Amino acid sequence: MKVRGIDHVSVSVSDLDRSLRFYQGLLGLPLLGRGEEEGPTLSGPSGDVRSRFRFADLDLGTGQLLELLQWLEPHGVPGRVSVHDPGSGHVGLQVDSLDDALRILATAGFSPRFDPVRLEAPGWWAGARVVYVSDPDGATVELVEWPSSKGRPVRA
Repeated sequence: MKVRGIDHVSVSVSDLDRSLRFYQGLLGLPLLGRGEEEGPTLSGPSGDVRSRFRFADLDLGTGQLLELLQWLEPHGVPGRVSVHDPGSGHVGLQVDSLDDALRILATAGFSPRFDPVRLEAPGWWAGARVVYVSDPDGATVELVEWPSSKGRPVRA
């Protein structure tokens, strides 16, 4: 068995349209499709035969997707999870200009959790500028700008 890469990242949201305004409208991720699903055939992934949800698939590039899920049944409970809590996570999105991304987000009322930092320690992340922002439901989104237009350096 060999893992070939990330297929998709999924984020549960409370309002699909509001989240699309953030991810598609502000961050510019192309929408590939959206819809609503329900029924017992979906009980496999969710473990609940009453599953009903709205979804949107956004293109992250190179065949990878960001899947947004608004659960209608069973209805989830919103909560804030710190990036420090075991089991929490974040979505890391590469941007060509961190300053431009932060300006666009600021005009819509989204502020970074801290000032952007440049990672200077030697190693894989050296030279990257990073910052955390919250999506409309509080999910952590890390914006990453690499020092060249080539993106993340390729391992030799």
